[in-house]
Amino acid sequence: MKKILALILVLTLTVFAFVSCGEEETDDVKLRVGFMGGPTGMGLAKLIADNGGLEGNEKYSFEKTNTVSQATAALTAGILDLVCVPTSDAAEYYAKDPDLTVLAINTLNTLFVLTDGENSVSTFDDLKGKTVYTCAQGTPKIILEYLIESYGLDTTVSTSYNGSEILTPAQLGEQIIAGNLPIAVVPEPIVTSSLLKIKSNNNPDISYTVDINLSDVWSVHHETPIAMGCILAKKSFVNEHKKAIDAFLNEYKASVEFINNSENIDTAATYVVDSGVMAAAPAAKKALTSLKGAIVYIDGKDMKKALLNFYEAINVTAPADESFYYEK
Repeated sequence: MKKILALILVLTLTVFAFVSCGEEETDDVKLRVGFMGGPTGMGLAKLIADNGGLEGNEKYSFEKTNTVSQATAALTAGILDLVCVPTSDAAEYYAKDPDLTVLAINTLNTLFVLTDGENSVSTFDDLKGKTVYTCAQGTPKIILEYLIESYGLDTTVSTSYNGSEILTPAQLGEQIIAGNLPIAVVPEPIVTSSLLKIKSNNNPDISYTVDINLSDVWSVHHETPIAMGCILAKKSFVNEHKKAIDAFLNEYKASVEFINNSENIDTAATYVVDSGVMAAAPAAKKALTSLKGAIVYIDGKDMKKALLNFYEAINVTAPADESFYYEK
């Protein structure tokens, strides 16, 4: 009997040892994190600086992707474990790959109404009867059209100028720098980079002002904010490495808090440039100031509520799968 009890004890300890080793391996997994230039990557900047820069360390590696499709393709293929992407794209890619989960919202509104000297506006209603330019790709056009409909305005939205298509935010910025667009809805950091370029060109005939923050326009009809960016992962990976994911999210939240602290603005701007999110510190500093309150960390039930309301407003099918909305 004693031999049997001893054997059971040995087997129990052996199983426990294997389980412990498995947990330790899960905790020690190196997370491969993808991000793009612009606001969805800004909150990550301090975390990148704290963990070896772009080369990373034993916990993380970081890779900048050029497009949303490149980021999601790398995630689906298992090349990256986490990616920072627009929330609208997260829902659309879920329809193609249901093994996806949103870990947190990381960006709120980044859209502003810019006007030239002859077409300034003070309220969103002032856009009635006018033509507003924006880019065809991404969420600016979707959000603008939704707000125009909500306010009952007969405003025209155009994504071309003089026969030239305006597909991307960068192309929108080029048109602003050339002084071609009387009124435009433009995302940061294109707002900042365009205005700084106009200033450096020293052309007195081109002048723009930032008249309206679309976050203020949105809040009139919604109790939850515009949820523009998020952190996306594969559910299967998260389930296997939950401790490492939660540790990352805690570090990410701390990074966002640092970036948002106005006392850290100079250092934060340096981190944003060093991480490759933006190219120059002056522009990064100005963009961070403009985006105050837009670089966020929202998770759990608050994240789910904001996403569901946002998806409904912009007519994007919200995943009904509860596991799409991650909770620690």
